[in-house]
Amino acid sequence: MYVSRNGLVAFIIIALVFSPQSQASSFLSSFLNKLKVEKSTKSTSTGSAKKVDLVKNLSCQFSGYSKTGPAAQDIEFIDEEKTVCDPLSNQVVDSSESGLLGKLLLKSNSMQAKTTSVLEYHEKGIRLEQNLYFADINVPTRRFDKGFENRAGDVLVDTNGEKLIENFAIEYSSSLRLQASDKPGHYEISLLSDDGARLFALQNGAWSEIVNNDGVHQTRMGCAYKTVYLDHASEIPIKVLYYQGPRYHIANVMMWKLHKKSKTWKQPARHSLCGIMGNSVFFNENKKGDTLAMKVLNRQGWAIVAPQNFKMPEQTPNPCIDESLKVTNFKIDEIGSGYAILSWTTNVPSTSQIKISANSQSYTSPLDENMVMEHVVRIDGLERGYTYTVQAISTDANGVEALSPPPPVSFDQ
Repeated sequence: MYVSRNGLVAFIIIALVFSPQSQASSFLSSFLNKLKVEKSTKSTSTGSAKKVDLVKNLSCQFSGYSKTGPAAQDIEFIDEEKTVCDPLSNQVVDSSESGLLGKLLLKSNSMQAKTTSVLEYHEKGIRLEQNLYFADINVPTRRFDKGFENRAGDVLVDTNGEKLIENFAIEYSSSLRLQASDKPGHYEISLLSDDGARLFALQNGAWSEIVNNDGVHQTRMGCAYKTVYLDHASEIPIKVLYYQGPRYHIANVMMWKLHKKSKTWKQPARHSLCGIMGNSVFFNENKKGDTLAMKVLNRQGWAIVAPQNFKMPEQTPNPCIDESLKVTNFKIDEIGSGYAILSWTTNVPSTSQIKISANSQSYTSPLDENMVMEHVVRIDGLERGYTYTVQAISTDANGVEALSPPPPVSFDQ
């Protein structure tokens, strides 16, 4: 006979009502115990599925290598006496293809006593043979009394034999480009400089002036006549002419702002903060944090052009590089059934290791102690239907560890 759950409960209540107290109590106790056993049995048989162990079958096989050196005829020996590394900000780049090449020009006897234009340095100044290498154009307003020191430790002097801290010009050469994270579009460029600075760009086979912030003045924001279009295939050659008049303050900062459409300005000084000047307006070396003017510019979408946006001129590697261990170009090379092949690059020889995460589980591979610069790993034992996240780990000969930069590499099986 079939009795529904509700019917069974009703039957129990009736039985309890018409049974003696002792019998009712015994019956109820027996029934409740039976329910507990049935519930426990059902829970065990129909519980949640067993959690899959996604890491116990994983294995890693490393096969890294180091690139062979250049042929003897391709080696460029750096002249330490003619090499000056970023004398204005002491920054270095992480790649020899990044940065700007600079030439130093001194004031000559044929120039006016009070020079008011950087073009006079360009046309009549004394061009020194030293090469200056810069990471970027980012020198906030500050005092300049250190001078220019070459890699041999010598400080450059002017025509009077004095330390060179005033009355000089720098001609920067580089190419502007976008990083992967930058959006293509029309960029307005500005120069915050003390004293004069001018920007030229090579477009359609001809040089054109983009920014004119020339003259003797405190830190002033000079803005563009027109926007410059950049996409991820663009490399626009540029020249920046900058000069420092009388001591002591210097400033030279390149900023840009993205626009959706091409724009031109007949009078660039009449928008944003263009034309505003003062040695403590945009930067204050005595206070931490951004000034009010810089906060306004940031809200308007202005940003300082990053070192990675400058590419050295062709056939001119930047010798002033940061040789600390870095992991770059971490990527997936191949994915197949149950396996994946990944690779990354380090700038110095280092070990290989990876950390794998999936479904709240993690696995760290054994360490491959071979010191290589090109790292390759094959991961086997991956389970279908899950997402795996991988991070590369390398350690150099000095014990310095570097991780692949975020975000980590992820893939589905």
